[in-house]
Amino acid sequence: MRYRVSIPEPHAHLVRVVLEVSRPGEGLECVFPVWTPGSYLVREFARHVEGFTAEDGAGRALRVDRLDKHRFRVDAHGADRVVVRYAVYANDLSVRTSHVDGTHAFLNGANVFCFVPARQWERHEVELVLPAGWHASTALDGGPSVFGARDYDELADSPFELGTHRLARFEALGKVHELAVWGRGNVELDRLVADAKRIVEAAGALMGGLPYERYLFIVQLVDRRRGGLEHERSTALQVARMGFHPARAYEETLGLLAHEFFHLWNVKRLRPAAFRPFDYGREQYTRLLWWFEGATSYYENVLLARAGILGPKRWLAHLGQAFTALARTPGAGKMALEEASLTAWVKYYRPDENSNNSAVSYYLKGELVAFALDLALRATGRSLDDLLRLLYARYVSNEPTPPNHQGSGQGEGAGLPEDGVERAVAELLGEGEARAFFDRYVRGTEPLEPALELLGLRLCRRAAASPDDKGGAPAPKDGEDGPVRPGWLGATLPPGPKLEVAWVAEGSPAHAAGLYAGDELVAEDGFRVDRAGLWARQCERGPGGKLRLTVFRRDELVEVEVTLGVPPEDTLWLEPVAAPTEAQRKGFGDWAGHPLPGGVASG
Repeated sequence: MRYRVSIPEPHAHLVRVVLEVSRPGEGLECVFPVWTPGSYLVREFARHVEGFTAEDGAGRALRVDRLDKHRFRVDAHGADRVVVRYAVYANDLSVRTSHVDGTHAFLNGANVFCFVPARQWERHEVELVLPAGWHASTALDGGPSVFGARDYDELADSPFELGTHRLARFEALGKVHELAVWGRGNVELDRLVADAKRIVEAAGALMGGLPYERYLFIVQLVDRRRGGLEHERSTALQVARMGFHPARAYEETLGLLAHEFFHLWNVKRLRPAAFRPFDYGREQYTRLLWWFEGATSYYENVLLARAGILGPKRWLAHLGQAFTALARTPGAGKMALEEASLTAWVKYYRPDENSNNSAVSYYLKGELVAFALDLALRATGRSLDDLLRLLYARYVSNEPTPPNHQGSGQGEGAGLPEDGVERAVAELLGEGEARAFFDRYVRGTEPLEPALELLGLRLCRRAAASPDDKGGAPAPKDGEDGPVRPGWLGATLPPGPKLEVAWVAEGSPAHAAGLYAGDELVAEDGFRVDRAGLWARQCERGPGGKLRLTVFRRDELVEVEVTLGVPPEDTLWLEPVAAPTEAQRKGFGDWAGHPLPGGVASG
């Protein structure tokens, strides 16, 4: 199986692909994936395919029938070789899709390369024909223009960054690492390399080494952070081009890098049994995404702390902000983590203005459940580290999986069964305690009650102090006029030139008054109002006061009167208890790697 990829006109955003298949038999089926592993949404990549044709080795045209939205059949008539040609329109700049322009090409395998089901376990090769001056970065072996994959899975899981991007290299724990950086921004490449090395070494120390010989970080600098996507020996990261200063923006950037890097253990190798093998033609369901994404979100900060990048006060501030976000998600009381994982295909990846009222993020709540589970284990002298290493030892072998292995028994081919995490927790905590934990927090929707006393911490609550208050710290000190108690509206209004309602909290005053998501607020009591002005009026009127709002709703002026409510105490932070014991100080030190702070976190 050999592909030739060319980009003769980058400004046209087209990737031209030629696939040569030897020994095709009488007929050949070519399939384009509908999703890419790690991003649980049917994206219908075949919609970007054009000009699909086929010919035999002598150049004679062969009949092509389109079978459905993503499959083509070629009548080979026993030819010794079939040559398939097509183009892919690539103008979607995300880590899950492909993008080509005059500066670079970023190619995700599942977007670009069709596969032949009967041949997907064979070796696949890619030859690149690039514009003058361009070079290629990928985790695949080979180069500079021809690269090989052991099978289609590895090809689909190995993105390419092509262009004139900057390259940096470092060694960590005896393994080679590369950074391919595309785009302009305030990145200090030497500093990023040094911090990436510290993160890699912290993860390797946790997991007992690095399961590869070479690893690639693809770092794309874009207008705003757009996330990352993990791969077996690489990751693609899209970060804000100015996301390297100040310190907290850089902390976010490094957190994303740590998160996606840690996935090479937790989802790429320790993989759900439901994903073995990958089925690129339909959704694959698991109730374990809360573990694979939530626990990985928890470990991104564990790694930053152990690498000496994240101090304990900032870690506590982050956890406080996560508790705040969860408290402000009414859907957390309706949807369990298992259901959130199972419905990712239609819920998490397809959010709407009611998502916060009806669903919960398995990233957000999963991180806090992992934290609570870590504390439950630490109460018995174990930790989440022990659980993770137990799962990895049990369900990931050191032997390579046979190419056509379908997954049976234990070892890498089996994958993590749906009850695998709970069974391992039961071994460490006991069956009764494990079942109670999962019934409450994974299968159920009870409010989280982590054993914070082990760390000498307590969870504090207050009302929001401003529209941008994300929690994680106590309220600012009162001004000269004393404390202000704003009236609660219950509508989220993101910053921006338009005062447009993003979502309305279920049961809030805005909800009761009939303020809708999508309404554009233009005036209050007949006077033009902006975001700061609206908050000032909420503070002025207080609970029980009224707002007389004028909004544009589908281009029609509508008047809405809202009676403001008592603000909920949904803003949380963590702080040390007044007189921590020596056992609590030790517990915090063992968990954070630093002494228990004397003050509270800085949000």
